[in-house]
Amino acid sequence: MALSASDRKRKQLERERLALLPLHDSTYPYLRTPFFEYLENDPNWTGVEDAFQLMGCDAPVFEDDRGPEEFAHEDSFASEEARLEAFQGSENSIGRAEVMIDHLYSAAVQLSEIVNNYKCKELQQRLAELETAEMVTPEERKAAFEQAAHITRILEQLEKNQRITLAKHRVKGI
Repeated sequence: MALSASDRKRKQLERERLALLPLHDSTYPYLRTPFFEYLENDPNWTGVEDAFQLMGCDAPVFEDDRGPEEFAHEDSFASEEARLEAFQGSENSIGRAEVMIDHLYSAAVQLSEIVNNYKCKELQQRLAELETAEMVTPEERKAAFEQAAHITRILEQLEKNQRITLAKHRVKGI
């Protein structure tokens, strides 16, 4: 029996919804040593701890194989279904580490945009101040003109530069 147009559309929308859900990491079945145990012997972990210390934060601690859903703040989700969906495909301590990478990356991108916007706004205010400043002597005008040109070059660079050039570290569903 042929499907009606509304049934075909409903099935299409369901397929599209499922396609947007995070894929299960295809490496998981092959990972035997839990990630938290692996970290105990990885000499590179001190570099992660050092980076967090330089930021004034405590590095995450992986004491057991609990997944990311165990650590997420309860106010982050509108419902339990949203909470479960957010961590679908991320299991155990390795999933927690992968979720951290995604969110650290997202936070870094957002913070870099905020810093860039702040600098641009402040520099534009300095330019406006220079335009309205009273300059009596030719030396004052020359200094103000040079300062304005310098600020303009800085603004051009801030608008051109990409502050974050990191690539995603995790590829799900390979």
